[in-house]
Amino acid sequence: MLREGSAGSEFLLGDILRSNLCWEPDRLALIDRRRSLTWAEFGAEVERLRNGLVAMGVCRGTRVAVLDRNRGETVLLHYALASLGAVLAPINMWLRAAEVHYILGVSQPFLLVTSAEFLALSQAACDGLAVPPRLVVHDAPESGLTPWEALLVDRAPARMPAPESWEDPHLILHTSGTTGRPKGAVLSHKRSVLDALNALPAFGIRRFERFYCYMPLFHTGAWDYLKLYFMQQGAAYIADRFEPVEAIHAIREHRLNGMFGVPRVLRQMIENAAWAEADMSSMRLIAYANYDPSNLILKVHAAFRERGARELGIANAYGLTEGGPYITILRPEDALARPQSIGVPVPGVQVMLLDDAMRPVPRGETGEICIRSPAVMTGYLNRPEATAEALVDGWLKTGDLGRIDAEGFLHLVDRKKDMIRSGGENVFAKEVENTLVEHDDVRECAVIGLPDDDYGEQVAAAVVLRSGAAPDAEALAAFVRGRIAGFKTPRRFVFVEDLPKTPAGKIKKHEIKVLFE
Repeated sequence: MLREGSAGSEFLLGDILRSNLCWEPDRLALIDRRRSLTWAEFGAEVERLRNGLVAMGVCRGTRVAVLDRNRGETVLLHYALASLGAVLAPINMWLRAAEVHYILGVSQPFLLVTSAEFLALSQAACDGLAVPPRLVVHDAPESGLTPWEALLVDRAPARMPAPESWEDPHLILHTSGTTGRPKGAVLSHKRSVLDALNALPAFGIRRFERFYCYMPLFHTGAWDYLKLYFMQQGAAYIADRFEPVEAIHAIREHRLNGMFGVPRVLRQMIENAAWAEADMSSMRLIAYANYDPSNLILKVHAAFRERGARELGIANAYGLTEGGPYITILRPEDALARPQSIGVPVPGVQVMLLDDAMRPVPRGETGEICIRSPAVMTGYLNRPEATAEALVDGWLKTGDLGRIDAEGFLHLVDRKKDMIRSGGENVFAKEVENTLVEHDDVRECAVIGLPDDDYGEQVAAAVVLRSGAAPDAEALAAFVRGRIAGFKTPRRFVFVEDLPKTPAGKIKKHEIKVLFE
C-alpha cells in the first residue's frame, strides 16, 4: 500500500505500516484473544478497511468514533483512518449516556463503531443529536444496523482521498474530565511520530519486541506505546480488559517484553496466587507513572526479577494527552536509585518551571511545568477558550508543579489545583501523601483541601489501609506531625476500601471530597 502523491519528506503514522510491510511482512504484528496477524495480514486488513471506509463516505478530516472494549480491530481501524487523513475519536466506555452524548455533540463523528455490549449506551447517547452518527456494530447481526464486516471491502473505489499530511489530525483523545467536562485534544501525525522518535532511545526498546497492552484505547498511553513497538517491527498483544491471571499467561505464552503499569495493575499481578508459577523471563521493560507515592515499583521490579526477568528495567514516564506522553523520562539506568523522580526531558522537548507570570523559577524552587515541543496538541476540539488558556506564548501549561533537584532530575510536586492554602501557608498534597504511605498500615492515600472558616482550607486524607490494619486517625496524624510541619498534618481522615481512579491510575480528587460530606 504505497502512498500516492507526495507529502515531501514527512514521516507519517501510516509509514510505520508501509515500512514493516516491506521489511518484515511475515513477522507477528498484532495479537488478541481471537487471532494473531502478521504484518502482511495487518496490511491487507487495513487496505480492506480503507476501501470500505471510502465507499461509506469517509474522507480526509472525517471523524470516526469508537465506543467499545479493546480489540485488535480498533488498532486496524486507526491505521486505516490515518492513511486516509481521517481521524479516530475513541470514547471512554465507562461513561454514562449523557456524558457520551456531550462528546458526540462536540466531536460530531460520521460513524460510531460499537459492539453488542455497548449498543444500548450508544443508541441512548445518540438520541437527540442534530446529526447522529451512523452506527457500525460488532457481534450484533440481529440489530439490523451496519455490521463491522461491511467495512471490509476487497475492491478499491475508483477514487481514493488525497494523501495525508503530517499536520493532519489522526486522533482526538478526550481528557479524563476529573475536574469538569472532558476536552478533546487534537493530535497530529507530526506529534505522534516525533514524540516516539524522541522516546525510543530512552526506553531502549529493541527490534521485534512485543508489548502487552491492557490500557484502554480511549487513552493516550495505549496508542503511544503501541507505536513505539511497531516502529521497531515489533508486535502488540491487545487485552480487552485487565485480568491478572490472563496478563501473567499472555506474557509467558507470547513472550512479551514490555508493559506500562499503573500501581493497581502491578500490585494485582504480583499479589495473585498465579504469580508463584509465573514466567516473566521475557520481560525487559516496565514503564510506570508516578501516581503512587509509595515505592511499590521497587517491589514490583524485585518480584519480576524473582520470576526470571533478569534484564528488566523500569522507567518513569511523565506526559499528558495535551503535551505528549514522553515529556520527561526517568531512564532505566537511573530509576532504581531515584524511583520517585520523573527524570529529565527527552530530546526535542523543552521543559521549564515557570511562575504565574510565566517567569522561570530558581533551581530548587517549585514552579509549573511548562513545555514547548512538536508533540504538543494542535488544540482542544471546538474549545478555543480552553486552548488559549492552556497554550500561552508557545508554552503548554501542564497544571503540574515540579522541582528540579541538585542533580538535575525533575520531581513532580503536585497538581497546581491540588495545592492547599491553609492559614496562609502552602501545603502540597503530594508531600503529605508521600509521608502518609511511609506508615506501615497505609496502603495508599489521597490528600485534599476542605473549606475551613478559620484557616481557609484544612488538610484532609482518604486512606486505604493494608489488610488487617485498624483505623486510627490519631496515630496517623501523630505519625505525619512527627515528620513534616504541623500545619501540613491532616485534620480529618476517612478510611475507604479503594480510591476512585481513572483507568490511567489518576486519583479522582473531586470524588474524594464527596467522601467527607
